[in-house]
Amino acid sequence: MAKDPILDLNTLIERPKIAIDGTPYEILSPEELSILDSQAFTFWGGEIEQLANEKGKEEELKSLIDTVARKVLVGVPADVFAKLSGAQKNRVIEVFTMLLLRDKIGAVGAVAQVMKGLAPASPSTGEKNSPASSASSVETPAGGSRKRPRR
Repeated sequence: MAKDPILDLNTLIERPKIAIDGTPYEILSPEELSILDSQAFTFWGGEIEQLANEKGKEEELKSLIDTVARKVLVGVPADVFAKLSGAQKNRVIEVFTMLLLRDKIGAVGAVAQVMKGLAPASPSTGEKNSPASSASSVETPAGGSRKRPRR
């Protein structure tokens, strides 16, 4: 059994901060998102990518970036938010997306640890090597056909 926990959950959420003109502001923490919120951000990310690759969709893209950045930034006054360029708002979204991905990768890593702990160290067929052979029973013999013999 593992000594350290494979997943460390905290109910006290610490929000990351970004600085705008030298003033720190909080952004959402992936840990505080509901499942629906998480799916909404995933959907919006796909929409942003799609709109960025389509001509004539610049206004839709700008509006969506504003909406998502506004959701990510917590407690940023409207006048400060209005000073941000589209590229800056997009960078806020990118930072938040990286936090989301890091969170998901951590969960995947925890599952992989559990699965690794459950799997046998080496798969065994119950067969042992012949005493006269030092070769593994799973190696393909040198030469000859790789075709399986008929039964």
